[in-house]
Amino acid sequence: MIDVGDHALCAQVRGKGPTVVLECGGSGQGVGTWGEELELALAERVTVVTYDRAGVGRSGGSQARTVTEMAEDLRRLLRALHLELPMVFVGWSYGGLVTQLYAARYPSDVAGLVFVDPTASGTPPGSALVRDLSFLLAPRLLRLRAMFGGTNARSLRELADTLAGMQNAMNEVAQARQESGLPPVPIRVITAGKRPRMPKAHLEHLNADHRALASQSPHGQVMIAERAGHQIPFEQPEIIIQAVDEVLGLPPTSQEGMNE
Repeated sequence: MIDVGDHALCAQVRGKGPTVVLECGGSGQGVGTWGEELELALAERVTVVTYDRAGVGRSGGSQARTVTEMAEDLRRLLRALHLELPMVFVGWSYGGLVTQLYAARYPSDVAGLVFVDPTASGTPPGSALVRDLSFLLAPRLLRLRAMFGGTNARSLRELADTLAGMQNAMNEVAQARQESGLPPVPIRVITAGKRPRMPKAHLEHLNADHRALASQSPHGQVMIAERAGHQIPFEQPEIIIQAVDEVLGLPPTSQEGMNE
């Protein structure tokens, strides 16, 4: 538990070498959610940091209402851990938004960026009415499921709180990218190769945002996880290892023992 001011964050640090920060998805619970296979493989050659966001999992405080607040919390955590800067930041799904905001605000902290099937910034396609209803309905359904209890009731409520602010979060990051951009560091954007049920317009919007994200740097590149859907850390973890190696300039890691 690391004191970051008016609350403490639960963090886990593994391995040694250059620091790699894993910023998790919309649930906000990063400790233990990336999969042992990926974390242990990374920890063989880098220092791996995972954490639970404020008000989530084992962390104290209240859930942040903006992506900027999440990025500020992360910066306080990293300063409190006294880890060497700059670092590589890996943002998965919603964590891609937090990572972008952090990099835009604190470019000198960043040695490289890896985005794992990141949430698109800006406004999704479709009518405003349908879009607003979707953003309103998803959190309510999650809260309804949480009312029936079970071991994951709390995590469902935490995810619902995050999704309730999703539209504002996407716009917040789009504005930061437009105003500040990302630092000219190596960037890898890993996009899922399997999306069997995604409507064509949404797929085109997501792919376009991934390409635009990679183009934020002259050292950016899109990588396709051909065998994975959104759960890339579990379905094709070796491509994340490859991306981290590339942005750090490390020799390729042996993939023996990883998913075939």
